[in-house]
Amino acid sequence: MEDLPADLKAFLLNHPYLQLTDNKRIKCTLNGHEFPCDLAELQRFTSGNKYKKLCSGTEFNYSQYEPHIVQSSKQPLQFFCKLTLRHLNRQPHHVLKHVNGKRFKKALGKLKSPEVAMEEDDFQTDDDEEEKDKDEEEEEEEKEEEGAMEVENKTVQKRKK
Repeated sequence: MEDLPADLKAFLLNHPYLQLTDNKRIKCTLNGHEFPCDLAELQRFTSGNKYKKLCSGTEFNYSQYEPHIVQSSKQPLQFFCKLTLRHLNRQPHHVLKHVNGKRFKKALGKLKSPEVAMEEDDFQTDDDEEEKDKDEEEEEEEKEEEGAMEVENKTVQKRKK
């Protein structure tokens, strides 16, 4: 690196993913591309969309969402959300979109406040039990009415004879 021009040295210091190899070439550690020691070509590569996308992916801190978003065991190139049971692409904007989404926030809210969810379930079961009791009472009354109607029908038929 001693015999490189000063502007090329400064450029390499500003871009940590570009490293000088033993055979006087520059290698990108993100995708493995090798370049000659030409500043114009390196500037063209670093200003491209592919390099920018690769850099943004490596600079993003995925570990901040780690308890819920983890490496997928079935699809190793994707993440998996344990709360929503969804696979996510390994791109920062996909992860951010999912984390800021309605489904993730709702699942996270249920996880953080299980007491509220349990209380709501208790209220529902009480209401369900009351409704079942009412339904059973109504069915019994209907059966009694049907039985009374059958008795009346039999008596009417006997009188006709």
